[in-house]
Amino acid sequence: MRLKSLLLVGSLLLSTLTFAQTTASRASNGKKVLKGKIDMQTLMNDSAFAWFYTGVNGYQPNDNMLNYIKDNRGKFNIVAVVGTWEDQSRQLLPQLYKIMILGGSPDEQVQTYGADEKMQTSAPQDYKVKKLPTFIVLREGKEIGRLNGEVGESLESDIARILLKANRKDKD
Repeated sequence: MRLKSLLLVGSLLLSTLTFAQTTASRASNGKKVLKGKIDMQTLMNDSAFAWFYTGVNGYQPNDNMLNYIKDNRGKFNIVAVVGTWEDQSRQLLPQLYKIMILGGSPDEQVQTYGADEKMQTSAPQDYKVKKLPTFIVLREGKEIGRLNGEVGESLESDIARILLKANRKDKD
């Protein structure tokens, strides 16, 4: 367990995500808002986002669902559209990264975009987001499922369900 924690912290700190242009402002609730592409380094290194580090380290995903995600890690990507000022995003984004750290490679598989209070992201394409956070699961660039704002049993079980459904569809 201690080794997993050390590996997690090490991979987070040594992550080499591409730095991208983001704009920062303050939400009406006083929380820092990032708009545009967000990399994990920004979330890890800015004290305004201490919730991210705490959330990643505090979350324990379901091993069975995590194993299914690991088995399929090369078959999907996720676009995460979040509000760094919004409570549900602050809860689910760290969970997503913990799942992807343990089950895949977050550097390559997760693209995160920050949205402001008007749901504007400055993303290169319109992801038609109506609720935050939105996690869009893609296979070969095509959407195979999305999670909007809330999860069922757990985030990893919802992702695994999307992957299972797509895998069944591919076999038919």
